[in-house]
Amino acid sequence: MTDDILGKLIADKYRVESLISERESGDLYRGRHEILDRPVTIEVLSPALAIDPRWVKVFINEARAASSVTHSNILNINDFGTDAKGISYAVYEDVKGRTLSDLIAIGPELNEKLALGITSQIANALAAAHEKKIIHGRLDPGTIYVNSLEDGSDEVKVLGFGGDPLNVPRDADPRYLAPEQCSAFPAADERSDVYTLGVILYEALSGSVPFDGSTAADVLARQNSEPPAPLSAFRRDLHADIEPIVLTAIATDPDRRYQTAKAFAEDLELLLTAVDGQQASKAAAAGGRNVWQTAFVVLAGISLLAAALIYATSVRQTDPTAQLQAPDIGSLPVQPIGPATGAQEESLARMPALTDAEIMQTAAMQQMQNEIPGGDGYNAWASGGAPPPGAPLNSVPPVGYFPPGGQVYTIDPSTGSQFMPPVDGVILVPIPVNSNTAAAKPSPATRTPAANAAVQPNPEGAVTPKPLATPPPKAEKTPVPKPAENPAPAAGTPKTGKDSDSL
Repeated sequence: MTDDILGKLIADKYRVESLISERESGDLYRGRHEILDRPVTIEVLSPALAIDPRWVKVFINEARAASSVTHSNILNINDFGTDAKGISYAVYEDVKGRTLSDLIAIGPELNEKLALGITSQIANALAAAHEKKIIHGRLDPGTIYVNSLEDGSDEVKVLGFGGDPLNVPRDADPRYLAPEQCSAFPAADERSDVYTLGVILYEALSGSVPFDGSTAADVLARQNSEPPAPLSAFRRDLHADIEPIVLTAIATDPDRRYQTAKAFAEDLELLLTAVDGQQASKAAAAGGRNVWQTAFVVLAGISLLAAALIYATSVRQTDPTAQLQAPDIGSLPVQPIGPATGAQEESLARMPALTDAEIMQTAAMQQMQNEIPGGDGYNAWASGGAPPPGAPLNSVPPVGYFPPGGQVYTIDPSTGSQFMPPVDGVILVPIPVNSNTAAAKPSPATRTPAANAAVQPNPEGAVTPKPLATPPPKAEKTPVPKPAENPAPAAGTPKTGKDSDSL
């Protein structure tokens, strides 16, 4: 009938487009609602059964029962009946995605989280149907459709509710039937659907059913004689609580199973939450391992660098530290005595202008004081050391200061002196001159222009008086006048202008 019904219009409004699956109870097609122009899923009773009114009645009763259950995980039925052409049909919402049997065939093992999520949605659908006293009775991976949504989640739709659990279809897969369905004693109930769902979860995780066989008798024999292989024999990455839940669901004794699909669904949701937390912990641990791996690489690099430095310093005899050598080992660093305040510059700026002669005299004095240590600013030998015999003071004493008298030396005019070598037989003896003291007043007898000229500055090139060969007598204790700028006559010489001119 498959080729005969494709493209035909059922009940004058449902167009049959393509085949989805063939089943003994009815073939499943993709179609379209011609009036509403929307896709639908159409189940049509096979012609071999449609000739028997009893099968038509069973088909319509199952469709009526299925229409009484509405759930997001159940393929909801919208219309059913028999048209004028004698075609018995049931119209469901549009089914999308692939069957669970196709996903298992691709796997064959599904991801732990995906398998638990699919099983949890199926359990919720069974719980909703059981509240209406409707038992599926023939659940298998071929009646479960999984559609991947745009947000990454998976939507499950279960097909086939409303059948009579006592009348198992001849085309039902015996591997998913509960022991009571294979033996017909006791009668099937909600716990039979729990067993079938447990088998589906076992197969999704391991890739094989717990009890295999080609007939119901073969499956029943294995169910009663041997326990199922543990899931740990197939894979090691499963949560520790999965296997106890699965073994409870597929227990051969109905009293040892979950008594309701709702209880099974609750445990599956709790287990799914635990698996999510475990996967999050593994991801965090993987991230932590990445951090430790990075730290290990850094430490290894540091160790290699340290080893290279040790080799360079011990084996190659190199100094990794840079040292600066002074150009002169005996030199000392120059440090300022005090901070630069500008006070010295300011005091120099306030000083009066000096003449060229004063500047030269000050420079000469400063040079002598710097060359001969121990001076007090006036006498270069004030703090230590003795000047050579006959050496004059090297500086100008302050006003009111009279240096003490020194030892008198007699110099032979015929010999030279370390201070004044002979020049044409004339010995030049320098005498300190103090220009700040007024000249001594001459006596009336000597108050002549010539005498006055004696106290004036001596012009350059004046004749220096010739000293006597014998020591001069000691001067009387009279106030010592300050020497004039011209050289004074030696002691014992007549103080007359005439004598001065003769010298």
